[in-house]
Amino acid sequence: MSAAPPLPHRPVTQHDWREVVGLHWRVEPDRVAPLVPLGTRPDEHDGAAWASLVAYRFVDSTVPPLPRLGRLGTMTEIVVQLATVDDTGRQGVAYRSIDTQHLPAVLAARTIGLPYVWARAGSRVRPDDVAHRTQRHRGGAGSLVRVVPGHEVVAPDPALEFLTERWGVHAPSFGRARWWRRAHEPWPLRTATVTRLDDELLAAAGLPGLVDREPDLTTWSPGVVVRYSRG
Repeated sequence: MSAAPPLPHRPVTQHDWREVVGLHWRVEPDRVAPLVPLGTRPDEHDGAAWASLVAYRFVDSTVPPLPRLGRLGTMTEIVVQLATVDDTGRQGVAYRSIDTQHLPAVLAARTIGLPYVWARAGSRVRPDDVAHRTQRHRGGAGSLVRVVPGHEVVAPDPALEFLTERWGVHAPSFGRARWWRRAHEPWPLRTATVTRLDDELLAAAGLPGLVDREPDLTTWSPGVVVRYSRG
């Protein structure tokens, strides 16, 4: 896996993503084209667009130059995202939803166009079992993702590189796609076995029926440190 290009500006936030589970599905490009921000289109690999459900613990948050936020910067996030590319060729992701229990993060992220959703969320981490869950308030959609992490390193694969080497976020802002850069070290990817997947977030994000079939790719990572800056 390749390292990220240097950020063009000083990071505005930094976070440690841990116990990262990635479930990825091939999708018809025409199906997801209406779901991406204006000025972008679904990015394709091997003739398909890709939708992902990504779940992780979010810890050691920092807003430079302030010190670490400690427990105030710790949460679980479960994300529905699409691989996107914009008119200038920048390959990134577009978030359809980001569920977390951290209300201040929800309110702050919505001001820059990120579709955060307030939910009851949490993670359980054991050596042979990792589970992330969320349930939106007031009877909304929920998700439970549970895997047995493997120890085998995932072999290099063009589809995995396509999905993991995406160095920015396309976020809708006043009728256009705003570009947020991100950087992290190469993903330490391991194999994983999904033991339970009860998900309603994909359907709520405009992708009904997707969870009814096995993911085309499944990954697990102990984590990386992720930094964001203006594009």
